[in-house]
Amino acid sequence: MKVVSPFGGRLFEVSLAPEDVLAIVFWTKDAAPLLPYLEDLRQKGHCFTFLYTVNNYPLIMEPEVPELSHTVRVLEKLVKEFPSGPVRWRYDTIVLSGSLNRRWHMENFRTLSGVMAPFTSECIFSFCDYYRKTVKSMEATVPDYERPEETLCRDMAGEMAEIASDHGISFASCAHDYLVSGKVSKARCIDPVALANVVDTPRRAAALGRLKYSPTRKECGCAESKDIGAYDTCAHGCVYCYANSDPALAAKNLALIRPDSECLHPRWERYRANGVVPEPRGGE
Repeated sequence: MKVVSPFGGRLFEVSLAPEDVLAIVFWTKDAAPLLPYLEDLRQKGHCFTFLYTVNNYPLIMEPEVPELSHTVRVLEKLVKEFPSGPVRWRYDTIVLSGSLNRRWHMENFRTLSGVMAPFTSECIFSFCDYYRKTVKSMEATVPDYERPEETLCRDMAGEMAEIASDHGISFASCAHDYLVSGKVSKARCIDPVALANVVDTPRRAAALGRLKYSPTRKECGCAESKDIGAYDTCAHGCVYCYANSDPALAAKNLALIRPDSECLHPRWERYRANGVVPEPRGGE
């Protein structure tokens, strides 16, 4: 798989051969398009798991994200057909506004905890990080958004941790260490411990133990991995998104990616036409 780095545009290559991949971690809000292909992945020798974001926000926040009923149907199929590939739930990112206040989040999270309990035993969360593109989008769509004080975030995290615990779900903070407490653990989205339940051979299990800590941003707890995605290609149109600069651009870019392409970057054909040779990379 050819990959274009979002930082500087450098090209490199990631091997997707089963012998070079410990596990595939899908980050998604809708796994339905993947369902027809997962059994083929497994037959080819791949192990996989899902970081599945379920926020249940109103349409103004997530205009193209499927309804909760659709998500439940997809999750039911996932856990039934692939019980060895656990789903890890993300309640991410937490945005506060006049209508999406603390009370709304507590009620919403309590509902979702009940919905998600049959499918997962873990919830990873974070409060919104207001990057420049995020602020621009929020000001245009949700002008009454709030940047909560740390005290409020701690109080909300503690209350949500109790709600999650009532449903048998652990609660972990992603890249916000000030929220870690007795009730809230530090999240590791790429987590060798969690992946140990996914891999299928002693070789893969041993290789997990050799993975190095490799944060992608401040206070990130992840182990090393290779990201093969591309910015500005998600069509969900979430207002708080940091990976898209413009929903219209993302939809346009997505349409440029061919199903048979060797690269998920929308401008890959231009890179190839210019004769740029990817730097070989791969392995575990």
